Amino acid sequence: MRTVEVTDELQEYMDGLLPKRDRVLARMEEEAHRENIPIVDAHEGMLLYLLVKIAGAKRILELGTAIGYSGIWLLRGSEGGSLTTFEVDHKRAERARANFTDAGLEKQALVLEQDAVGGLEKLDERFDACFIDLLNVFPSEDMTRRALELCLDRLQPGALLMADNALRQGEVVRPKNQQARNVAHFNELVAKHPRLESVVIPVRDGVSIARVKD
Repeated sequence: MRTVEVTDELQEYMDGLLPKRDRVLARMEEEAHRENIPIVDAHEGMLLYLLVKIAGAKRILELGTAIGYSGIWLLRGSEGGSLTTFEVDHKRAERARANFTDAGLEKQALVLEQDAVGGLEKLDERFDACFIDLLNVFPSEDMTRRALELCLDRLQPGALLMADNALRQGEVVRPKNQQARNVAHFNELVAKHPRLESVVIPVRDGVSIARVKD
């Protein structure tokens, strides 16, 4: 079957099928666009929301908060669940807390201002879902592998493991820089891991979706 090219016209059509975002998400999208802040787009947000909701996940882990946009989608999908999310940038962490408050989710979101890998090593909790939004910033393949291992150690059987930027604008096919090699390494680890069943979906810059086997 021929692959459909996502033209601007087709993208506009798909955008029109998405539910209208509320005031908080709409404002955050406008701010991110204006200030060049990397966030997932509404299609990926809706995908995360649906995956969490279908899985019935209540305890969610996130690596890379930014301003809280993906966290809001994840929390809303959890229907009353909780989010533990890591962010090293103080200003972004503060903005995320303010956005969670504006969305009425401040009691459900814990924003930890520390390196995600170092923070995970001290975290004893177990989670039903994890979203990794740091594939583009891990410094090495070893650190990428360590982050994956730490996340898996904290996921329950049947839990979801999701990651953004799994295609890195197509660079994973022939990686020419460290970041692309890290992402390709992550994809290979997930695909071959005995505890995971997975697929990469070409939404936006690629979303890796895996389930921890029972």
